[in-house]
Amino acid sequence: MHRNSVSLAWYLEPRLTGGHIDTLRKASFILALLAGCSTVTVEQEAEQAKASWQGATYDEVVMRWGPPNRSATLSDGRQTHTWTSQEGPIRAGGPSVGVGVFGGGGGGGVGVGVGIPFGTTVNPPICERTVTFQDGKLVDQNWTGDPGYCRNFKRA
Repeated sequence: MHRNSVSLAWYLEPRLTGGHIDTLRKASFILALLAGCSTVTVEQEAEQAKASWQGATYDEVVMRWGPPNRSATLSDGRQTHTWTSQEGPIRAGGPSVGVGVFGGGGGGGVGVGVGIPFGTTVNPPICERTVTFQDGKLVDQNWTGDPGYCRNFKRA
């Protein structure tokens, strides 16, 4: 490697001794451990999404989620609204056809194959959010469904 070229390896090579390398290895190991401790679960992400809406106005929620599926006014005057969201069903694809041409030292041919999927349809994830408003602000909420899908409804 020429000294004229800029390279991190060239810069560090004469400066890193055995002790420095051991220190870097230990620091890398500690950082890897800390990174493993700081991971957030899907359930925690769903809870964070839910908490992000606390105090929001009805208009803010409707602008993000559209009109509610159900609404009611409680006896104490609070309003409750429910939004239900569902991803499209995941189904196996339709039949597929494949055509192949092959040839060799004295012969050739064409092959045709048809594939027909089988199995069951996977149930798509659902997230139902029931929220209660008092004095124009979201004060209570209950989310049910797939946390991996519900986490997508975080307030922007």
